[in-house]
Amino acid sequence: MKAVIMAGGKGTRLRPLTSHTPKPMVPLLNRPCMEYTIDLLKKHGITEIAVTLQYLPDAIKSEFGDGSRYGVSLVYFEETTPLGTAGSVKNCADFLDERFIVISGDTLTDIDLTAAIRFHEQKQSLATLILTKVETPLEFGVVMTDESGRIIRFLEKPTWAEVFSDTVNTGMYIFEPEVLSYIEDEREVDFSKEVFPFFLREGKPMYGYAADGYWSDIGSLEVYRQAQFDLLDGKVHLEIKAKEIAPRIYLENHVRIDSSVRLEGPVYIGENVHLQSGVAIGPYSILGTNTVVASGTRLSQAIVWENTIVGKKTEINGTTLCRKVQIADSVMLGEGAVIGDNCRIASKSVVKAGVKIWPDKDVGESAIVTTSLIYGTKQTKNLFGTNGIKGMGNVEITPEFVTRLAASYAYLLQAGSRIALSACAHPFAQLLKHSVMTSLCSSGIDTVDLGIGNSPLMRFGVSSLQCAGGIHIFMTEPLEDKEIVIQFVDQDGLPVSRDVERKIENAYWQETYVRSLHHLGQLHVEHQVQEAYLRALSQRIDTAGIRRQRFRLLVECEPRFTPAFLAPLFDTLGVNVQYGAIQEGVMKHEADLGVRLDKNGEHFSLFTERGEKLTAEQLIALQLLSCSGIHSKIGLPVSAPMELEHLAQLLQLEVVRTKVSPRAMMEVSLGERFHPMFDAVYSLLRILSYLAKEEKPLSVLTELLPSCHMEKKTVFCPWTSKGKVMRKMLEENKGKLLELVDGIKVYDAGGWVLILPDTEDSHVKVITQGATAETAATLATTYARRIAEYQ
Repeated sequence: MKAVIMAGGKGTRLRPLTSHTPKPMVPLLNRPCMEYTIDLLKKHGITEIAVTLQYLPDAIKSEFGDGSRYGVSLVYFEETTPLGTAGSVKNCADFLDERFIVISGDTLTDIDLTAAIRFHEQKQSLATLILTKVETPLEFGVVMTDESGRIIRFLEKPTWAEVFSDTVNTGMYIFEPEVLSYIEDEREVDFSKEVFPFFLREGKPMYGYAADGYWSDIGSLEVYRQAQFDLLDGKVHLEIKAKEIAPRIYLENHVRIDSSVRLEGPVYIGENVHLQSGVAIGPYSILGTNTVVASGTRLSQAIVWENTIVGKKTEINGTTLCRKVQIADSVMLGEGAVIGDNCRIASKSVVKAGVKIWPDKDVGESAIVTTSLIYGTKQTKNLFGTNGIKGMGNVEITPEFVTRLAASYAYLLQAGSRIALSACAHPFAQLLKHSVMTSLCSSGIDTVDLGIGNSPLMRFGVSSLQCAGGIHIFMTEPLEDKEIVIQFVDQDGLPVSRDVERKIENAYWQETYVRSLHHLGQLHVEHQVQEAYLRALSQRIDTAGIRRQRFRLLVECEPRFTPAFLAPLFDTLGVNVQYGAIQEGVMKHEADLGVRLDKNGEHFSLFTERGEKLTAEQLIALQLLSCSGIHSKIGLPVSAPMELEHLAQLLQLEVVRTKVSPRAMMEVSLGERFHPMFDAVYSLLRILSYLAKEEKPLSVLTELLPSCHMEKKTVFCPWTSKGKVMRKMLEENKGKLLELVDGIKVYDAGGWVLILPDTEDSHVKVITQGATAETAATLATTYARRIAEYQ
């Protein structure tokens, strides 16, 4: 049996560790990560190995050579252009003339490969994926199998709402040579996105082997550190190639330790390290070959690569230092800081916690470094949440932050692309918009300033002006919260896909910018979008019917922009509008209905002439009625009650059940200039058209709407438990009718329950519908209790 080691990754999330070092060469206990992979294959009798290369290939070739030093035979296959995971393996086709295993050169694992191969043989599988359980499955492929182990569902890098299990694809596969025939030559092909979904559709024998043992994908700086701590703690059953001179104190050859040196295990000290007098090496410290630590210095949880010099009376706590770093005397390095290759930190300097310094940088004497050098400062893993990027104004969302964010976005665009920009009326939102504008133009991107607006106006402007995308910035209500939201839309005016969000995030973390004095973008100002929007909207409503009814509205909205924006429209339609708080009373103002518009123009609440607020389900039902004859297809989230689907069918509206995300719902009616569920003004006017046609007050129509009984609960659930909770929920409900569009929807005799992990908070949402209110409440309470128990 042969093997393929995938060793072409750049490891961008590990920068600055990987700025000069390919990811498989990043050291774990002073040995390249890929060496552990080779040792594991050899342990299971696999010695003929192909190695796929792309990023800094010579570094890997020069280290491992032909493999004879490690008791194996290595053959290298280099890619000149990216081929994807499957394309890389197909590039080795001449070598792979028998069953083979694919394994990554940048993971650390002690999984029993022999047992996995035996499982593959017993199942007579074409492809076997080796699976494991992880606490947080978001960065992996979640896999579901039936009782025999056959794979029935595969989802690559899911959102929390798509996490159906904590069982994930390790990236280790056992293949029959026939698999290669399904991969095109010299084309970028991915196993997870193309090959495996094809096998599922075609019913090919594809199984998942649930493995025991240790597995860690060295994909982030935190995981990189933890993997080495796990090695020192004996959690990984792999050989540590050093002498254990005392419990969990490992020394390689020729280590020089002067007087009064204190070692507190677990520690690992590489070859030719010199520890001068009075040095204290605390737990979980790892020192690479030829490191010198001068007298009086204290290290704790420090990871130091080879050929690094640390000066006197320096304190290093939880810091990672790359190759050939020079640290002078009396320096303090904070927890989570990373110092790249060839950096020099002068005496009495302080590098604060979490700071990352790219290679070849000098830090001057007595400097205090609080922000990263050539690296972003925002420390959250994901910039994007459910509805864009959110943060405290001038605290988390600053002009500096949006400048870098816009430059990251520009990196994904073609030079000369046009991007529309708008912001709410708040001065700080407008200031941020100008920061974005400057950054995009300096990156060669043309900008179109739409002025003050909201999200529906932005979406309309992007599609009308045929822009490549748009950015809208607004301050949420109430203003005391000081929360800023930044929304990105694509060329169709839809919120950008998760794939694009990831690309923006990656470019941001890598500080991948394009700046040029020779290709500056142009700034355009467009004043006519509001008028064009109102004209187009008027063509989609019964203007004569609305005029005839002479509606009286009480409208509660933000005062800076909306009243002036809507005034020409309401004047044309003969609608008498009073602006004020709904709590003042619809009846008091003798209004036909009350409307509370959200600041961003996407959502609204509706009140009858009696002051009764419509439920969310009643409002959607009314929106469906008002869309009849205008829209042919509409997206309803899986959380919507079944009665709405039945209503839509009666209205001859095609319904597509979608995820709860705005993009998923909007995509169903792609090409529509107005999205009734995400354009409050359009939806309100459609409802006025419907009321004018029916000539009945809203309270009477509300009584005719289908009734349904819903219950919603939010259950606390730590991020690390969400995957386990979802897996246990699936296991417990085997045999029941399930829907896995978004979260897990379980159909019960008395109704249904939707279990939906929150994408931004440590919560799981429970949404239920029952035949009665009591049934819905009981279902919600029962499942909320189970979620708490599963943790």
